[in-house]
Amino acid sequence: MEKDKNYDLRDMFIGFGVLFLYLIVSSLPYDFIKLFGVNYNDLSIIARQIYLTLYEASLTLIIVYIYRKDFIPNFKDFLKNNIKYFKKYIKYWFIMLGLMILSNAVITMFTTTMTSENQQAIVDTLGKAPIYTFIITVFIAPILEELVFRLSFKKIFKHTNILFIVFSGLFFGGMHVLGTLSNPIDLLFIIPYSIPGFIFAYIYSKSKNICIPMSLHFIHNGIMMSLQILLLLLA
Repeated sequence: MEKDKNYDLRDMFIGFGVLFLYLIVSSLPYDFIKLFGVNYNDLSIIARQIYLTLYEASLTLIIVYIYRKDFIPNFKDFLKNNIKYFKKYIKYWFIMLGLMILSNAVITMFTTTMTSENQQAIVDTLGKAPIYTFIITVFIAPILEELVFRLSFKKIFKHTNILFIVFSGLFFGGMHVLGTLSNPIDLLFIIPYSIPGFIFAYIYSKSKNICIPMSLHFIHNGIMMSLQILLLLLA
């Protein structure tokens, strides 16, 4: 009993630690490069993209290493059973997509805002740096965000799925909105951004394999980014 309690406290400590690491490190890319005597604003656009990609990739690898005892067995299991998992859980992606579309439609009925500041920032960045935006959004973000918002929160709320799903989803939604918040109306977009967080957390609580919500996150971001690129090409 005492051993289980100590193990739970250890997991909670690791979960909070990774969450804190993510919040701190992800907010310091422009300050970090100054340690090497380089001013971010003096870099070329291509150099900025390469640096930010490497910065995000390095943070992701650090967190993967911290969670290697969870991630590696999950990854091996996913490679072996990916088709079975896909058939079982892909329906939740369609549910998620429908709820997101519905919530966005409701928000636009009561406001003149058609899209969140975060989404507009992604579109603007995509137009200026398509390769960087695609790599970060489609390949790095699903790994990093699922480890932080799902695995970390599950370690914190190890024995209560309801609190895990609620806090994981709300934190995920808040992080996608609050960072680019420019007016109070934009807070409404926490709802559609939290929906994937709730769904991915539910899937993780059911499957016990972090690679399943991670793979659906890959699919979602990949489809959304591909459609956005298509719209830009047709514009």
